[in-house]
Amino acid sequence: MLFAERGGTAGNRVSPFFGRWVERQREDKFMTIDRLSGAFLVLLGLFVAWERRVLPLGTQSQPGPGYFPLLLAILLMILGSILMFQGKASKNWRSLQWSESRHALAIMGCSVFVTAFLESLGYRVSMILVLGFLFLGVERLKLWMTLILTLGLALGSFWVFDTLLKVPLPRGAWGF
Repeated sequence: MLFAERGGTAGNRVSPFFGRWVERQREDKFMTIDRLSGAFLVLLGLFVAWERRVLPLGTQSQPGPGYFPLLLAILLMILGSILMFQGKASKNWRSLQWSESRHALAIMGCSVFVTAFLESLGYRVSMILVLGFLFLGVERLKLWMTLILTLGLALGSFWVFDTLLKVPLPRGAWGF
């Protein structure tokens, strides 16, 4: 690569390493954590807006089932755009360290578990298993604290949604 291509004088050569380093520095200043996150939010908003098209929009006085998802998609796209344009002061995306990867993988695994077994096990049993695993196995809380939090959150959230809000939650094969 010639130095002249970078604004220098012809004939001066730049090592391939230095040329790649300069390109990486330009890319690093452009692709920050906030800009990457903002781009993801904009893409997620576009996806939600696209998928929402099968639901009727309704009117402002009588909103249909597609009205609120569209508003949320627009809000996601606006906030994602703001994050992208204001994101030059944040850290480079290459500086991310995955020190919490164990937690992230555990949460992803629990999400897959609940998706696969919620209908067959029921809401309460699924939540007790998942919360027990997360509190005891991942966070390493004491057993008494795990039991209180797990039972309180699983049974309490079931009571709030099923009894108070009348949202039908899966009961599973055992009716629990």
